Amino acid sequence: MKRVLVVGAIFVAALVAACGGSPASDAVPDPAGESQQAEVSQAQAGSGDGASALIDDLRAQRMRSASVALPDGRVLVTGGNQPSFAAGAVKTAEFWTPGPEVWEFTDDMVEERFSHSMVVLGDGRVLAAGGRDIKNTGTNKAEIWDPETGSWTSTADMNDAHESFPMVVLEDGRVMVAGGSNRDYEPTAVAEIYDPAEDTWSMIGGMSVERIWHSGTLLSDGRVLIAGGGDPDGPFIKSAEIYDPAQDTWFSAGEMTVGRTQHTATLLKDGRVLAVGGRGKRQTSEIYDPVNNSWGGVAELAEPRSEHVALLLPDGRVLILGGTGSRTSIEAWDPDSNSWSVVGHMQIGRYRHLGELLEDGRILILGGNGAEGILAKTEIFSIALGPELETVVRTGTADPQLPTPVTEAPPTPEQEPTAEARDVFEGPLEAPIDSLPEGSANQVPTGQPVRLAIGEVMASPSLQTGLVAVFLEVVSDTRCAPGDTCDDPGEAVIRLELRQQDAPLGDTTMVLGGDQTLPSVKKLGKFSAAFVALDPVPVGDAEPVLTLAIVEWRRPQ
Repeated sequence: MKRVLVVGAIFVAALVAACGGSPASDAVPDPAGESQQAEVSQAQAGSGDGASALIDDLRAQRMRSASVALPDGRVLVTGGNQPSFAAGAVKTAEFWTPGPEVWEFTDDMVEERFSHSMVVLGDGRVLAAGGRDIKNTGTNKAEIWDPETGSWTSTADMNDAHESFPMVVLEDGRVMVAGGSNRDYEPTAVAEIYDPAEDTWSMIGGMSVERIWHSGTLLSDGRVLIAGGGDPDGPFIKSAEIYDPAQDTWFSAGEMTVGRTQHTATLLKDGRVLAVGGRGKRQTSEIYDPVNNSWGGVAELAEPRSEHVALLLPDGRVLILGGTGSRTSIEAWDPDSNSWSVVGHMQIGRYRHLGELLEDGRILILGGNGAEGILAKTEIFSIALGPELETVVRTGTADPQLPTPVTEAPPTPEQEPTAEARDVFEGPLEAPIDSLPEGSANQVPTGQPVRLAIGEVMASPSLQTGLVAVFLEVVSDTRCAPGDTCDDPGEAVIRLELRQQDAPLGDTTMVLGGDQTLPSVKKLGKFSAAFVALDPVPVGDAEPVLTLAIVEWRRPQ
C-alpha cells in the first residue's frame, strides 16, 4: 500500500532568490540615442594599443549566432538571424581557416536555430543545442558536428527547450545547460546535463530562480557559477549561484552590486570571475572571489556595455569589444590595477556579435548587428601582449551557504506520527502518481517533513501545484552504527521518483553523510527536495523510514 506519513516541521538551511525576468524581444534596430558611427577610419581603428583590419566577409549575414574556436585553429559559426529571416532562424554553418583567412560553408545543421549555444566536446566534435527555431519558438533539439566529415548528426533531445542560455563543458566532459526561455517564451530555472558517451540528457536540480540572458562560467575547481539574467527591459537579477557537479547540489554565490543581464562573466587567470556591464547602461564591472564566496572590486568602464564580447588574453587582461549602441571601442581590464582603458576600435560598430581568440593571440570579430543592419563583416584585432600571466589559482575552499528554502511555518519539534496521520491515504500500490485523489495528506505544507516507507508517496503543497515524490529504495547505507567506532562516518544513498503535475522528472539519487548535520538539498525548478534523515542508522535488515521535505523557493517581495 502507498501511504503518506505526516510529522512535524523541519529546519532546512535557506537562500532567498532574487527576482527573475521575462524573455527578450527579437527586435533588432539600434536602441534610440545609443547608436554610434558604424565605420571609423583606419587611424581611429589603430588608436590605443591595438589595430583592427577588415578581412574576408562571412558567407552569410549573421546575428545571434554561435561560434567556437576548434582545436585545429579554425573557427566554426552556426545559425543566427539573417535579413530575409528576421523573425526566424537559419541552419547554415561555415568555418574560417587561418592562413588563407577565408570563410567556407560546411554542411547545414539539422535544425534552423538562433540564440542557441555551442561548445567543443572532448573529442573535438561540436555540440549545438537549443535556441529558437524557424517558427521563432524555443527548441529542445541538439546536434553534433564532426570536423572530419563536416556533417551534422542529431543527438538526443533536451528535456526542455532552452534559448539565450549558457552551456558549459564540465571537467569530466559532460555538458551542462541552465535556464533560458522555454517554448512558451517564459524564463526557466531548468538545468540539465548531456553525457556525450551515452547520448543522454539528464535533469539536475533547477536553479533558485528563473533566468534568461544570464552568464555561466566554469570555475577552476570544476564548479559552475551562474550569475544575473532577466528581461532586457528589466527587472535585472543580482543573485548568483554555484552548481557543484561532484555533489549534484546548488549553493548561493551571493549577490552582485547591481542586477545584470546580457552581460559577460570571464574566468580570470587566478580563478576569480570578472562580470562586466549589462542592460540598463551598466558601466561597471565587479569580481567574484570563490575563496570567500563574495563579490567586490567594482571598476568603471569607459562606456556602458551590453551584448558585447569578452575575451581573456594570455597576459591576464580581459578584452571587451563593442556592445549595444553599435559601439566601436575596445577596452582592456588590467588585473594589476583593476582598471579599464580603451585600447583600440573596431572598423565596424556592432553588438550581438561574436569574437574568438586565435592561437596566435589575434582576435577574430564577426557578424552581429550594426548601423547597416545584420552584418557579414569580419575583422581581426591585433594587440601587443605582455608575458603570459602565471598566478596561484584561487578555488572555492570556503564552505558556501546552502540555498535557503522559505518554510510555510516556524519549525516545531519533530514528533512521531499518529495512527490517524499514518493512514490518511490508503491507495493501491500500482496507482500512478498523477491519479492520486486530492486530500489533506496530499497537501503537505512546504517545509514540513514527511516520514515515508519504501513505495510511499508525498505531495507538497498539492498534487496539482507542487512536487510529488515516491521513495523507491535505499541504494546503499554505509553509515557507522551508534556506539561503534568507525574510521569513516559513511553515507546513506536513496532513490526517489519525482513528478510535477503530469510531467515526470525521472528518478534521482540523494546522499546524506553519516556526520552531516544539515539536510541534503536538491533543487527541481521552483521546489527543492530535502533529505533530512533515514532510520535506523544504518538501515541493515530493518525496514527503512525516510524523512523528506519539499521546500518552495520564493522571490523576495
